[in-house]
Amino acid sequence: MKKIGITTDCVCDLPDEFLKLNDVGITRFYVYTSTGRFMDGHEITSDNIIEYLEETGEKAITSAPDPKEYKEFFERYLKKYDEIIHIPISKKLDSSCINVFESLNILGKNSDKVHIVDSEMLSTGMGHLVIKAVELRDEGKSAEEIVKALEEMKPKVSTTFITVSLDNLYHNGRVPKSAKDLCSALSLHPILTMKNGFITLKGVEIGNYDKAVMNYLKKELKHPNKINKKRAFITYAGCSIKKINEVKAEVQRLCDFEEVIVTKASATVSGNCGPHTVGVLFVYN
Repeated sequence: MKKIGITTDCVCDLPDEFLKLNDVGITRFYVYTSTGRFMDGHEITSDNIIEYLEETGEKAITSAPDPKEYKEFFERYLKKYDEIIHIPISKKLDSSCINVFESLNILGKNSDKVHIVDSEMLSTGMGHLVIKAVELRDEGKSAEEIVKALEEMKPKVSTTFITVSLDNLYHNGRVPKSAKDLCSALSLHPILTMKNGFITLKGVEIGNYDKAVMNYLKKELKHPNKINKKRAFITYAGCSIKKINEVKAEVQRLCDFEEVIVTKASATVSGNCGPHTVGVLFVYN
């Protein structure tokens, strides 16, 4: 039986304990601020970037590793595994997926040992796919079987989040100016979703932001019978522990998930979405 390695980007926002326990390989993105370039998770954290955004009012730019870095990353993992399944952030959001495919052109004869599954997601939306890949690998499935299962799973993953404004996402080119201007003009709190690999505006909430978050949760979880109850993620950036505990309690009240995992967004995701962002991410049946 071939040994299969699972790899992904740091923006999957999965807990370090899970990644280490299952030897999931992580590629590190970079965050650029006015003070320099920092490697996500090693030199900068979500808390660091949120503090920077709130104190300076300046934007942070993020970027994926270049093709050479991906090539070297795959070479290291191919010393341990016969094949690799790599699950990057949506190619429509970042250069990561493009750089991965370019790296295969310079990887040489081993390129056919690396299988790429464009997640069409970000954050723990990707994380759901990574966990599924690990589970199938541990069941002894082949690389081809795992890739097929992930492709079938992608449309069932719900990746949404609510944030105070679209300013950070607009500044980093993730959403159009028209959406940002509309939300700013009307003091709307945007609810965003991943659709066909893009971040799109799903809806809005108005008024008190704490109430807006609870309304968002009620809308996302209003059909619990259609939801796979095995697992949900609550992923956040720049929120208080008190607020996240309230969110978790409400999620558990609305839908009886077997497991609700709270994760802090990576510096890359936090730098794009900005402070006071929270999402509930799950899989439909």
